[in-house]
Order: sequence, then structure tokens, then C-alpha cells
Amino acid sequence: MKQNVMKWYENTELESGRTYSHKSLVAILQREKPSLSTSAYCWAINVMLHDGMLSKKSYGEYSLSDGAKLPEYSPDYSEIAMDLINTISRRYPYVQFTIFETALLNDFLNHMVAQNTIFIQVEKDSSVFVFRFLQEAGYKNLMYKPSLKEFNLYWARDSIVVTDIISEAPMRTANPHTITLEKMLVDMYADKLISGTYSKAECQSVFENAQECYLLDRKRMLRYARRRNKEDAIRRFLVT
Repeated sequence: MKQNVMKWYENTELESGRTYSHKSLVAILQREKPSLSTSAYCWAINVMLHDGMLSKKSYGEYSLSDGAKLPEYSPDYSEIAMDLINTISRRYPYVQFTIFETALLNDFLNHMVAQNTIFIQVEKDSSVFVFRFLQEAGYKNLMYKPSLKEFNLYWARDSIVVTDIISEAPMRTANPHTITLEKMLVDMYADKLISGTYSKAECQSVFENAQECYLLDRKRMLRYARRRNKEDAIRRFLVT
């Protein structure tokens, strides 16, 4: 019978609960087997990730795996939100946009959002064209970059709000129009329209629930929070 032979990198001593950068892992592996090339150490890190020995906490950060890999967040959109994604992407295939709807927060809130609002965030130079296109296509309850006062005055069930997307927003490579968890968490706190649709007292539990259930790229999220001048506030919600 063929015996399982332990691979050299499986002897590497790593501390449970500690976060390692890619550079520090390479240095540790180099001490374990100094005769190899840098590419060999990078290969070993990738194999350790694939085999479940390591977990990726965020971009360039790793820790010993606890045996359970958190899934990537995938939003469960309503029919109207999916229709909007398909309609806009067909008409404007090269325009950057993403869709968030407040019903998505019900995965994390204790007191659920009863009335849904759909936010379409579009690259700045194209947002007004997307808005006019939706008007001509017959969509109802449309608003274009409303003030908070206008939003509260004209809001109706399933309102569709078109705004500009903030630069440096974390976007997906595949399915680029579906919102990332990092962007959603920052926007729910930083965006004055979105934050008015739920109780801000629930922010802490939302962040805790999100981190417990899904993979969260903290560096990516904090970079975006910094862009929105909310980095310190978002840091306070993160579970250490």
C-alpha cells in the first residue's frame, strides 16, 4: 500500500489565531527549506490554501485554517433588481454600475426592512443617461440623485434611485453589477440615503453577522471607507 508522505511545508510551524502577510509566510518557508526559489515558496502557499491548511483573511493576509472556509457573499436580488441589471447592461454594456437594494440587509438585520428601495450607482458621466433611459422604458418611482429631503418626500414602495458611483468602490471582476459585501457594509453606514432606511443602532450586529457568515476583505473595505471619509467609524465595527 502506498503511504502518504508528508510534504516539507506541512512541518511549518504557524501560530493559531495569528495573521501572516504573504511576505512573512515566504520568509518562514524559506527558513524551513532555504534551498528553494521564491516561486517555490509562493507555490507552497497556494497549495496550502488549496488543501485547507491556510485561510485567506483578506488580500495578502493569511491565517491557519480552522477547517471551515467562509463563502463569498452573493446577493439574492429581487426580480425587479435582476430585471434592472439585465436591462441596463444590455443597453449600456460598457458602463460601470452596481445595484444595491435595501431588502439585502434583511440577511443581517434583527428588525427587517419592510419596504424595498433599489439604488443604482453608475459611473458619473453616464448616470443621467441611465436615468433617462429607465424613464423612457417605463419604470416608475424613479429619482435621480435626490437630496435626503427629496428622498423622504417622494419615496414610494420599490423606488428606484439612480446616483453616481463613488470612485475606488470595491467591485467584482465576474458579475460586476452585483454588489460586493465590502461595498454594501460601507455604503449602509456612509450613504445618507441608504442609512435612513434602517436603524443605525443595528450597525454593530450587521457587521458581526456579516463577518461570521462570509469572507470579508478588510483591506479592500477600509480603503473604500477611507475614500468615503468613514474609515475610523468602520474600523470600530470590525470584529478583531
